[in-house]
Amino acid sequence: MKNIKSLLALLLVLVFQISYAQSRKTMQWIGGPTYVLHLGSFKILTDPMLSPKGDSAFIIKQHPTTGVMGAPITRLIAPAPFDMANIDMLLISHPHQDHIDKQAIEKLDKGIHLVGPEANHAAFEGWGFKDINGLNWGDSTTMKKGNESLKIIAVKAVHAANDPLRTALGKGNGYIIEYRNGQELYRIYWTGDTVWFNELDGYTRYGKIDLLIPDMGAVGSDGNLGRRGLNSVDCLHIANVVNPGKIIPVHHSTFSMYVEPISVLKLTLSTTKFRDSLHIPKTGETVKL
Repeated sequence: MKNIKSLLALLLVLVFQISYAQSRKTMQWIGGPTYVLHLGSFKILTDPMLSPKGDSAFIIKQHPTTGVMGAPITRLIAPAPFDMANIDMLLISHPHQDHIDKQAIEKLDKGIHLVGPEANHAAFEGWGFKDINGLNWGDSTTMKKGNESLKIIAVKAVHAANDPLRTALGKGNGYIIEYRNGQELYRIYWTGDTVWFNELDGYTRYGKIDLLIPDMGAVGSDGNLGRRGLNSVDCLHIANVVNPGKIIPVHHSTFSMYVEPISVLKLTLSTTKFRDSLHIPKTGETVKL
């Protein structure tokens, strides 16, 4: 009888753990474009920038403000610690120097399932990753665990509005991330590095967006080469289209090349219906979704 009671207690603990895992939805901002999503039993790491705080966190091909070639970029805030074990997916928007760094390439398990732009498949292989799923715009991939599923849809991102900068920066992805658990559906739109483009008006076709994750910073808007990412006006424009339940910005504050303070987004949204939808986490903070 004692053994049966112990077995029942163990089963109850296991059922509770499974139930808790499947109901968990959180986001931890690590810094820059890097965050960890827990969607039920799935764990996703995005655009890993793991370099330490310092004056030369990485070298950018051409500084977006000054135009100087081979320019060092300062990391102002150290990356938050996080558990690097049991990551189900490494999700890459594009492999620019400010979206995946040498420290991440060195530290990450090369057997991790990597989802990123198909155009960069060879680069990912060159870094040693073995399980690569390259997606073009409109492509999708799905992972399943029991009655849970995680669907990733690659969507268009336009890094800069005009040529020659747009062509020079190459093609990157945004993503629609859909988590299903039975009848439950939770949908995220992560913009990746993009500016506003008119086709975004059609993103309502993906359905209700519970969370918008915009890459902010307005990088390059103070230089002569052109802006290469969202500013607050663009972000509001996107929000008006997809009408998200919550907005959690990334890609701001961490690195010296970010131009627009995140306080500008807070001010821009303060007189709109999205005022209470915006959450700006501190580095390392975990937000319940």
